[in-house]
Amino acid sequence: MAASELGPPGSREAPPSATSLRSNRPFGLYVSGNTASWAGLGVADVLLLWLVFSETGSTLAVAAVGLAQAVPPIGVGFFAGVLADRYSRRRLLLLTSIAQAAVLALVPITLGAFGFQLWVVLVLVLALETATVVFRPSASAILPSLVESATLDSANAVTEAFTSVAATVGTAVAAVLVVAVGRSGSFAVDFGVFAVAAVFLAFVVTPRDGDGHRPVPSATPRAIRQELREVLQFLRGHAWMWQLTLVSVAASFFITMFSPYLVVYTVRVLHLTPNVFGYLIGCYSAGYFAGSLLAARLRVSRGYGQFFIAAVVGSGGLLSALVAFPYFVTAVVALALIGTLMGLVTTGFITLVQRTVPSELLGRFLGLDETLTWTIAPFGVVAGGLVAQTLGVRVGFAIAAAGLVAVGAIALASPSIRSLRQFGPATSGGDRSESSPPPPID
Repeated sequence: MAASELGPPGSREAPPSATSLRSNRPFGLYVSGNTASWAGLGVADVLLLWLVFSETGSTLAVAAVGLAQAVPPIGVGFFAGVLADRYSRRRLLLLTSIAQAAVLALVPITLGAFGFQLWVVLVLVLALETATVVFRPSASAILPSLVESATLDSANAVTEAFTSVAATVGTAVAAVLVVAVGRSGSFAVDFGVFAVAAVFLAFVVTPRDGDGHRPVPSATPRAIRQELREVLQFLRGHAWMWQLTLVSVAASFFITMFSPYLVVYTVRVLHLTPNVFGYLIGCYSAGYFAGSLLAARLRVSRGYGQFFIAAVVGSGGLLSALVAFPYFVTAVVALALIGTLMGLVTTGFITLVQRTVPSELLGRFLGLDETLTWTIAPFGVVAGGLVAQTLGVRVGFAIAAAGLVAVGAIALASPSIRSLRQFGPATSGGDRSESSPPPPID
């Protein structure tokens, strides 16, 4: 039996590892590659949107880019998890980084050869997002095999913190690049960023088999429904996990109801210029960075149920403050605190999943979670847009705030979520016991 288990208070924790993350070369290479990849994505998102809008002047064309970005997570998300469980995760990270770099290189090449063609750009957006979707479950699933089990909380904290900063800095750098080196030069620089990510990831070697898991060979290819059935069977045996997944997806619906319309809130409610929106997003990002790092210090995964409930309800309360007190200072404080709560709860969730889900199922679970989240997200965006258009953005924010509080109440009503806590790190590399939720559910 492995050292990881979900159990009642009083369970013993394994002694902390003496191995420092700073001296862990595979983890350092992984974080460097992952950070570079997310920085490249931050740059790419801005460059592609700017390219389409500057060439067409059409908001519908910009919306088409957003739609193209939403298709792969829904259509490929679970399949990406299957790949992460079937094949070498390290090689998948390397190949997808190379694919991302290739897409960025193709943008100026196609512009030079054919001029601007919206359909070509949309195809490249689909390709970039598909590679990114395949990248994500492997990136999370490989981490437990790179670090000592006692440092997994800290490893996830560092990874999430660096990721949030990289994406935010990437969007800011993109604006500078457009002015400094022009359109083609900007895409060339971003190609270089993804190439650097690929170089770092190419040298990542895990202590065991180089992949962080041992794929089970099969005489005949298995259908996707068989892969899905294994995950669902695991979830059925872990009531807390499928309940937590569902309430998390519900929370994401209400988050997407308000987050895309913060710029509208800035202009119409705060009566400030659109550039102030950038400062508010910066406050959220700073909060997320702090929350990610605090997740390890506070050991969020050890008492995750209570942290989750407090974070969701707290986010709803802070969002309602934006409605009741529409001032710049209120917005700065509220968004920074919401970012902190989201950093805590997201980082804690990743650690909890990595220590609970068997390595051979980890990619598929992460892929399923991404598919569910992205499937519900467009409905939240549309609902928020309709409410903002017909009743006003403050009403939309109020509904989202009430929804988050309701989700927290539902989680509080679930004994398996409310009492969810994890004691003791799992064995490094993904060896896990048959973890069960705390009483009284199982």
